[in-house]
Amino acid sequence: MFIVIIYEDKSGKSPVTEYIDDLDLKALTSKDSRIRLKKIYQYFELLKMYGSRAGLPASKHIEDDIWELRPTNDRFFYAYWKEDTFVILHHYIKKTQKAPRQEIEQAKRNLKDFLERSR
Repeated sequence: MFIVIIYEDKSGKSPVTEYIDDLDLKALTSKDSRIRLKKIYQYFELLKMYGSRAGLPASKHIEDDIWELRPTNDRFFYAYWKEDTFVILHHYIKKTQKAPRQEIEQAKRNLKDFLERSR
């Protein structure tokens, strides 16, 4: 079993958590939001159980240390940290076939920041 944590910047802000919280509020009145939220939690559980070995369609290696969790059109970049821990780094909504370069770079910046502050 793995541990999954969500990246927070140095001020404690987490766009991933904010997105999930916002989706949780929308889920009160929107069936689509409830389905998306449920799928996100299911994929987080897959990551906890199998790590990056969950394989396609749930998980895909992007480049370097960056992996992608793929519930619905939501995409969550994550990386292995240490001691069986994964860090959810960044979120975006898929609109193109390939992951946009700027989204990958944001995940890399978040990973770099996380690693520097986690020493």
